[in-house]
Amino acid sequence: MLNQSQLRYLAAESLAGFRRRKLTTGVTILIMASALLVLAALTLVTLNLGTVLESARGGLDLRVYLRDDVPAEELAALHPRLLAIPGVDQVTWIDSEAALVEFRRQLGDDAPLLELLDRNPLPSSYHVTFTAGARDPESVRAIRDEVAQWTEVSEILFNQDWVNALERWTYRFQMASLVVGLLVFIAAIFVISNTVKLTIASSARVIQVQKLVGATNAFIRTPFLCEGMIHGLLAGILAMTLLMACGRLLGASLGGMVFFSAAQTAGFVAFCVLLGLLGSWAAMRKYLALRSDI
Repeated sequence: MLNQSQLRYLAAESLAGFRRRKLTTGVTILIMASALLVLAALTLVTLNLGTVLESARGGLDLRVYLRDDVPAEELAALHPRLLAIPGVDQVTWIDSEAALVEFRRQLGDDAPLLELLDRNPLPSSYHVTFTAGARDPESVRAIRDEVAQWTEVSEILFNQDWVNALERWTYRFQMASLVVGLLVFIAAIFVISNTVKLTIASSARVIQVQKLVGATNAFIRTPFLCEGMIHGLLAGILAMTLLMACGRLLGASLGGMVFFSAAQTAGFVAFCVLLGLLGSWAAMRKYLALRSDI
């Protein structure tokens, strides 16, 4: 158990590198923060794309258009059949007259053109929405294929193409975030490792004296580990601060943008601290010749 004087010494040594090499330390934190900012921005874009995708899936529906020659009682019987399909949430009947009124409203100033028609060309239909677990293209396609076999159905429409495109872009950003995250991980460890190496090199004589008086490897390495963790902490805080500032500036023009929650922000900063710890450890394994069992 360390006594109070030892704890004060370790705390002072952990901050010694910041005092001795202000410029090097500042550049290290800026470089690491820049890389982490890119990673956080890509992750935020992926998060917002996921939110948009989920919203788009919520609007995924089917329009089941029916044949004109089907008797009314058979059309009514389709309602419970549709509701019985696994994954179907709600089924709404839209008769041809209601469809014409809606179409007239959508035409706006061009609505008088409908007066040229001698009959209503719009068929009756069912509007089908889905449960949360069936709002993916594969499930919707399976439901569509089942309903398309019914003899009362003439055509089925659903808005899948743009949902598929959104899913592809979300997947691409996820892969890009993964690749960038790996590069940032390697770069951060490299940058912090080299900074800690400078601290170790400048403290070589002190380390030798500590070993001569019986200091353990754990006691010697603790300040360097703490220094790397502080690098990661400051870089993470700086990156998140810059991202939050950009988010506030763009928030007005990008309405509905989702930002990191408090827990996600804390998790990102903790990840940065871990990067700093690993960078320091990588430096010490080489320059302090630590035993593998410690």
